[in-house]
Amino acid sequence: PISLRAANFEVIEAKSGTDALAMIRSSRPEIVLLDIRMPGMDGLEVLRHLRKIPASKSLPVIFLTGTTLEVDDFVLALELDPSDFMTKEVSSRELVARIRWVLRKPGNQT
Repeated sequence: PISLRAANFEVIEAKSGTDALAMIRSSRPEIVLLDIRMPGMDGLEVLRHLRKIPASKSLPVIFLTGTTLEVDDFVLALELDPSDFMTKEVSSRELVARIRWVLRKPGNQT
């Protein structure tokens, strides 16, 4: 998050999937970085809920994961239509570049 702040992004952090869903609903972010493995409600479930809400149906979401996913989990993640998918070992420069790239994609401009 420090590198995102240094790149002039406003960052709001959640401690769990349930907190993330509540924060997304109340703060209306431009983009969401979502860990797949979180306490309580995981990132897949959070995105599943988001895609059912008309206001967040097309919200850009980048999945992050620090673990190797089973094929079924990976396919499920892709079926939820994230904007991008990255491992946590990504450099801060690449993360910032991907966020900017996703935000520039047609349909993601605010």
